[in-house]
Amino acid sequence: MLPESLFIRATEEPRGLASEWVGNALRQAILDGHLADGQSLRQSELAGAFGVSTIPVREALKQLEVEGLVAFQQNRGATVIGLSEEDIIDFSEIRASLEEMAATQSVRRMTRVDLARVEDAYEAFVAGTSDAPDGMARSGPLNWAFHGAIYAACGRPRLLEMIEGVHRRVDRYIRAHLEIAGRKAETDAEHLALLAACRSRDAEGIAALTRRHILDAARISVDVLRRRRG
Repeated sequence: MLPESLFIRATEEPRGLASEWVGNALRQAILDGHLADGQSLRQSELAGAFGVSTIPVREALKQLEVEGLVAFQQNRGATVIGLSEEDIIDFSEIRASLEEMAATQSVRRMTRVDLARVEDAYEAFVAGTSDAPDGMARSGPLNWAFHGAIYAACGRPRLLEMIEGVHRRVDRYIRAHLEIAGRKAETDAEHLALLAACRSRDAEGIAALTRRHILDAARISVDVLRRRRG
C-alpha cells in the first residue's frame, strides 16, 4: 500500500512535465523513508494516485532506476532498492574520498562570500534540527546544504555532481546515527570544527575532519541499522 504522504504530495505538486513531478515526489518519498526498501511500485496504482496515465509514471521510474533508487524485476515490476551494510560502508568510503578532495580544494579557494554561505548553512542546520519533532527528517537536506556550501567553493561541477549522487544513495541510511542519544550534539560539534577549518583556510585539517565525520557516521549508522533489524 502506498503511504498517505505520497497522495498528499501528489495533490500539492505543481503541474509541470508529468514525468518530472511524479519522479520528484517518488524520489523524495524514497529518500525520506516513506517508501521502504523492497516496496513494490505498481504503475497503475501510482498513475491513479497522481492522476496521470501510466506513461509518465514509467518514465519517472526509469529515471529513478538510473539514479539507483529503483529496480525493475521480472514478474514484479519496479521496487525500491535497499542497500546492504557492505553497500553503505562502500558508498561511504567513496563519499569520504570525494568529499575530502572537494573540501581541501574549497578552503584554498574560499572567498568571503563563500564563507558567509557556509556560516549561514551551519546556523540553519543547528537551528533546523534541534528539538524539532521532524528534526531527524529535516537533517538530511540541511546537512547536505552545509556540506554542499563548503564544496561549492572548489569550482568543480563534475566532482560536485558525483558527490551529490553518492550522498543521495546513502543519506536515508546514514541519518540512523542521530537516533543515538548525544549524537546530535557531536554532529553539531563536528560541523563547527569544519566551519573553523574553513575560517582558518586549514586544508589539511578539513581533509581529516571531513573523512572522519563521514566514516564515523556511517559506522555508527550501520550499528544502529543492525540492531534495528535484530
